[in-house]
Amino acid sequence: MAEENLTTNEENNDNAIKGIRTFEDDIANYTKEKNFSILDIAAEEAKVHGLSFENPEEKKNFDFRKIILFLLIALFVAAGGYFGVIKPLLKRSNVANNFSRITEGPVLTDSKIEIIASQDKKEVFSRDLESALASEEAEGNLAEISVVKITNEQKTSLTKDEFFSMLRAQMPQSLQDYLEKDFMLLSFGRNGNYPVLIFKSKSYAYVFSEMLKWEKSLADDLEAVFPKAGLIGNDSFADKYIQNHDARVAEKDGEIDLIYSFVDRKYLIITNSQEALVETFRRFSSIQYANPRAGW
Repeated sequence: MAEENLTTNEENNDNAIKGIRTFEDDIANYTKEKNFSILDIAAEEAKVHGLSFENPEEKKNFDFRKIILFLLIALFVAAGGYFGVIKPLLKRSNVANNFSRITEGPVLTDSKIEIIASQDKKEVFSRDLESALASEEAEGNLAEISVVKITNEQKTSLTKDEFFSMLRAQMPQSLQDYLEKDFMLLSFGRNGNYPVLIFKSKSYAYVFSEMLKWEKSLADDLEAVFPKAGLIGNDSFADKYIQNHDARVAEKDGEIDLIYSFVDRKYLIITNSQEALVETFRRFSSIQYANPRAGW
């Protein structure tokens, strides 16, 4: 009997203990009802405090995939922009912006004027040239008048022979043969504009000899470039020493109509202004204006 009472008392004590409700019991019951674990609760709590139980490698891979996707989208957008907008605009511009065949001259200039030459539009070319030569330049400035042609939508520098053909001008064949094909046409600003022609000789002695012969018709043959030079007489040229250079000058009433000289016995310069000639000399000898990218 005593043992039964003892057993009954122990069961009652266990029930009494189990009857006490704890926070641990509440969590256990709640997680059982909601079907998630203590770890899930901890994860949610960590998120509140800015922590994470995510695998860093998985997150890294996810970010990497987003970066790849972004780069692919950017690439497609750029390609679409080029083929859809930029390339058609370049094609419609009539001239591709490709100056790879534009030959650069031996001196740098302060500005540049471009004239497009076409054999079937020589009258238009003459007017464009006249307009370019009359274009007002700042005092002391040299502007390059770049004469080009268009072939297969590409600009190409005119050779000296093509230039004279466009002008319907004459240059003795014996002289043409001893000058390189490239040339420069400049305009010097000083109380008006003064044209400057630059050629490169293959033989100084031969070119100088041929220039002496050409003096008789030089003014008439170059009238398209030097209009006033046609007023001089056939035997008007005389020797003159300018800035340590030998020169041949045609003067009338103290005014220079034409003058030509050489730089380093290599470059032939023809102009109608002593000041323009001196400035051209200066540019050839200046590190600032000597063109390191010159093609001739």
